Amino acid sequence: MLVNALLAVALALVGAEAEPDGAFTVAIGGDLSLARGIEQRAANAGWPRVLAPLAEALAGADARIVNLESATGACLAGGTPARPRLCGRPEALASLPRAGITAVTVANNHALDAGDAGLADTVARLRREKLTVLGAAAARSGKPAAEPLGPIVVIAANLSRSAWPPASRVPIPTPEEVGAEVSAARKQDARRPILVILHGGRELDPEAGSFEHAYAAAAVEAGAAAVAFHGSHVARGLETIAGVPVHLGLGNLLFDQRDPKASRGQVVLLRFRRGAPAQMVEIRNVKATTGGRL
Repeated sequence: MLVNALLAVALALVGAEAEPDGAFTVAIGGDLSLARGIEQRAANAGWPRVLAPLAEALAGADARIVNLESATGACLAGGTPARPRLCGRPEALASLPRAGITAVTVANNHALDAGDAGLADTVARLRREKLTVLGAAAARSGKPAAEPLGPIVVIAANLSRSAWPPASRVPIPTPEEVGAEVSAARKQDARRPILVILHGGRELDPEAGSFEHAYAAAAVEAGAAAVAFHGSHVARGLETIAGVPVHLGLGNLLFDQRDPKASRGQVVLLRFRRGAPAQMVEIRNVKATTGGRL
């Protein structure tokens, strides 16, 4: 199994540019934690072995994005079992590229669990590993910002209120603010596809509600080519709004939550072309306790 996983890593790392016909395929995974039980597992098996199954789950795309739902470094004071701070060891980040990951979103409610200095260190370490970091400014300010990823633009934002400072003091953007950022990016290049990635939604609720739909509708109306949510820790499904694919909850990619609803997630593959909504290529089910495909 390890040989197959390492082969998948090698295949996943081949090619990071747009396809010959101008298309650009992106694999988006849900929440990845490097803390608590995942960290304990890596202490025994090593980070490369623990993260290797992610390569197959994310393979076959020009860019492979996951949400890093744990800070790295020492957590700030506070945190309870019900409302934890999530912090992992910084050295774990070096194994993310070997797992086929090319980009990481950090706009989530745990980004500042090790403080602003911890986030800054995490971003610096990720960039040293040649990973694209998305949403760092949004994690600090609450304001979504457009960032380039190859031939597309990504707008990442956190919609989940943190239980602890300093993140609890960061405002949550409104649907109108997300839509405004999409509109501003469209003004820069009306044909460049925009992927909106949002972290939020009622935790462990298998059904998306008006909250998610309001943000999705605002992003699509403003011109987004695709929208994807994570943060609810439960897989939901894909809808289409005005021809635009909207995944309402990717769930967990690799996490140690014990609730059975959190034990599975999804990876969605989307193909982007200039001047058009994204095309849904494939949805893959993953076993969140291992990060591997089902």
